[in-house]
Amino acid sequence: MKEIYMSQIKKIAILALEVFEEQDNIYPDMRTVRNKERAIQNTLKIISKDQEEQRKIYDAIEKEIFNYEDCTYKPMCNNLRNLGYTVVERR
Repeated sequence: MKEIYMSQIKKIAILALEVFEEQDNIYPDMRTVRNKERAIQNTLKIISKDQEEQRKIYDAIEKEIFNYEDCTYKPMCNNLRNLGYTVVERR
């Protein structure tokens, strides 16, 4: 079973939201955006080496960022469980 740490989920979700907020500005600072996108990619590389798998993980997290019905990490974790990951609390 593949494992993903809750801290990794949280880090990717926060960075993805910050990228969205920065790009939503009138004059986005692309240096900041690129750095945050690079941090997301580095975290995804730690989880999986396969780019297709990284894309699935990112999509599973990103599509639940604006879920206002359940403002927790639970929907993200459920999406990742559907992909075959076990969410681990440590680290």
